Amino acid sequence: MKNKVWKYFDSGAGAFDSIYTGKKGWLGILLDRIFRKDMRERFEETMRECRNVRGTPILDVGCGSGRYAIELARRGAQVTGVDVSGEMLTIARTIARENGLIDRCTFLEGDFQSLKLERPFSVTLAIGLFDYIPSPVSPLGKMRELTEGKLIATFPRLWTWRAPLRKARLALRGCPVYFYRRKRIGDLLRESGWGRWSVKKVGKLHFVVAHSSPGQG
Repeated sequence: MKNKVWKYFDSGAGAFDSIYTGKKGWLGILLDRIFRKDMRERFEETMRECRNVRGTPILDVGCGSGRYAIELARRGAQVTGVDVSGEMLTIARTIARENGLIDRCTFLEGDFQSLKLERPFSVTLAIGLFDYIPSPVSPLGKMRELTEGKLIATFPRLWTWRAPLRKARLALRGCPVYFYRRKRIGDLLRESGWGRWSVKKVGKLHFVVAHSSPGQG
């Protein structure tokens, strides 16, 4: 499963990052505005949730081309980004260097579950990660162990018009994708040890903020 996801993102790293840069033809820009509006909204919502991060250690799991990590580093955070795609991380390191932020960013290639990460993090991001993971409990549990503050994560909603289209499109590329009901997200967070959480809709996504402190979601 990991290899299928890795191949998908490695082969399309540049095209994926162009969603953020807008460096594509007019048709591509128009389609992004229609079909990728959620990506802009979740980015903006994540930055609002992070607020003042100066000096904050942040873990970004499934960091991709580093757009979240680099923006948070620009705001003063010390960010560790993890991704299975070497091509994505090459883009991330290049952007970080070009912006003079490489000293605030550490990018690690590999499967999150197998990487040894020692330091506790105040914030962990998992934006767009659970779209591609068939069994989220284990990574959610590891995130809980590594996080002293909160998790910010997204899960694609099951009952949307785009879900079957996206599933069919990715299937043609050999990449799996998974969708979630709100109740299942609560069950996953509870089983993996998160103390309390909130879930709200952001476009066709569930936007989740989970806290490591005790309490009921």
